[in-house]
Amino acid sequence: MRHLLQVETSNARRSRSAESSWEYDDILVVGQPVQISLQNLAPSKDALVTLETRGEIEVSSITKQPIAIQTPVPVERVSEITLLARTFSDRQKDRSLQITFQDNTGKQLSQVKLKLTALRICLDVDADRDGIIEDNHPHKGDWKSGVKGYGAVLLVNSDRDTISADDQHDGEESLIKGLLDLKDFSFMIIRKAGLKNLPAGCELYLSVNRDTARRIRIYDELDRDGYELIGPGITNAKIKDTDKDIILAIEGLSYPDFDFNGLVEINLNLLQDRKFIYSDRVVFRVAPWIMTPNTLAPKTVYVSRLSDGFNAQFIEDLRKVVGQANAQLDIVPFEYHQDDPWMQDEIEIGYTQAPGHLMHVVFDSPRDRGLIDFPKRQLLGIDFGYVTRKSRHEATKLDSFGNLEVSPPVTVKGVNYLLGRLIFGGTRAEVIQKSQKPRRMLRVLRDFLYAQQIQAPFEIFSDWLSVGHIDEFMTFVPAPTPKGFKLLLASPNKCYDILKRLRENGHNQALLRQGKRFSNGPADISVVDVLGNEDLTRHNHRFQEYINWNREVLKQELDLSEADIIDIPGLFESTKDERAETFFPNMVNMIVLEKHLGIPKPFGPKVDGKCQFEAYVKGVLEPLGLVCHFIDDWEPYFRGRGEIHCGTNARRQPFAQKWWEIESILGKTDVQVKEKPTAEDTKDTEK
Repeated sequence: MRHLLQVETSNARRSRSAESSWEYDDILVVGQPVQISLQNLAPSKDALVTLETRGEIEVSSITKQPIAIQTPVPVERVSEITLLARTFSDRQKDRSLQITFQDNTGKQLSQVKLKLTALRICLDVDADRDGIIEDNHPHKGDWKSGVKGYGAVLLVNSDRDTISADDQHDGEESLIKGLLDLKDFSFMIIRKAGLKNLPAGCELYLSVNRDTARRIRIYDELDRDGYELIGPGITNAKIKDTDKDIILAIEGLSYPDFDFNGLVEINLNLLQDRKFIYSDRVVFRVAPWIMTPNTLAPKTVYVSRLSDGFNAQFIEDLRKVVGQANAQLDIVPFEYHQDDPWMQDEIEIGYTQAPGHLMHVVFDSPRDRGLIDFPKRQLLGIDFGYVTRKSRHEATKLDSFGNLEVSPPVTVKGVNYLLGRLIFGGTRAEVIQKSQKPRRMLRVLRDFLYAQQIQAPFEIFSDWLSVGHIDEFMTFVPAPTPKGFKLLLASPNKCYDILKRLRENGHNQALLRQGKRFSNGPADISVVDVLGNEDLTRHNHRFQEYINWNREVLKQELDLSEADIIDIPGLFESTKDERAETFFPNMVNMIVLEKHLGIPKPFGPKVDGKCQFEAYVKGVLEPLGLVCHFIDDWEPYFRGRGEIHCGTNARRQPFAQKWWEIESILGKTDVQVKEKPTAEDTKDTEK
């Protein structure tokens, strides 16, 4: 609380023998109490004090009890008083407080007269997240999640609302680009009522700290395209003297990260003769990047059209499935992919959201191969933003986004993860030996994922795979169960069970991969030859152990039971460094389009013309209301060590649940962060 008459008090005591009356001018801010120490002003501790007011001023004691006006009271009973104005002045010095000290005979000892001007100044935001900027909301300076929470929300303005030849998104330019750009902003209002001009010596400043200035831009004069008040390198700005409300536009420049918790504090400061006399404060939280799970409806599916028609038939087969799912197929031309087929590995499409506005955002991985230009040149646009993370460390296969998934909503140990949990693959030091060059997702990517908080990431083990992506052994599909989904896991054990049953039923010579070829010859292999390959069996026993380890982690982190998991037959073979590659097309690596599943055709052993792997998968998935579409991806994807999920990507309908209404996650880092993010990579950059 501000105190008046602090400097003058000491001067008054030194000169009270020569002078017994003083006058001062000062400022009150409507609704902001100020204190005066009568004990320090009094010429003696035995003095009586009389207070006299003019104009609208409330005077109370330190105990908040009203004080009688024009009635002498011993100073020791009212050592401090509080002044409060509830209305603003329409002219300067329109109210006053006179403080008179006298002895017990009624003789005046000294007198102080304060001439006061009351100003109404505040900085307002949409603190209750209803799309309306409230007048002086009581919680505008705080942030709390939940349906009954408070605190304003700020979007990172990372889309591109104007057509230009460069790759810049809107946040990289320090100006407002018209109406389309304005919808990506949040707004503040500086309200100043009463006097047209501030009293002499008074100035109004907007200020943030240096780190915050790197994360936002604030603009004024929206009717003239705006100019930058606050931004990188600019921490404070003087506000023009006006009797009108001033609308300010604010955009975010940075998503939360290891060095930024997403909270933005902005202060409006009133100075008199360069001294602070009042400050108002608002807080925004930058909206996180949110990833969408398989259980959300697809809107657009992306696939590269490879040269020489290499995947032409695959595209036509995929188009039929996408159409049945009521989505659109966006076929990316050669100029945007340079024959890079791995659409899933280059990008992950999510979104960010503020009250009244939602923006899809593509998260661009640092793999930077043929698809390097696709996110910026084709996706970045109106309401389609862009974010990436770069590192001074070289990217590995684990930094591709086939190694990043998100679960459907789950409840774990009483915590409701209503937007699911992010899952990414890493290494296990006790399994991966130094000779195998252990790999882990780059720190910059992990830091970014953890910093979003709302989807509470955790890490599982994928480095046992040659490509190293978790989509090679797991996926989620919708299901009519209490949880709303099933987890599918690749299972060598299940594959061997099917093959052994075929052998017992006299189908020893049934062929896997029948009619398919590798570069060195036919791929056909019989059931009996697979079962008789001891090295293959031994390696798959090891790979099954790795999957089982992940199974237990997933059960714990997502609160799953065995009834929530379905094993899908799969088989792997060992590489020279003892990592795994798929033995036949990997059915788990599917694209999920609501109830329609685009599944790699496994080319399993046939009985009566029916693939036994397909028959098994249909038997466990179709009772869930799912439709299995087996698509031949052998040439364009499987032989390149990937599958349908690797070669496609999907933009999905966002969650209906608003992230700021979720009570139990934001700020609960003890619940969700298993690894404390650090600044290991000091040369990371953000775009």
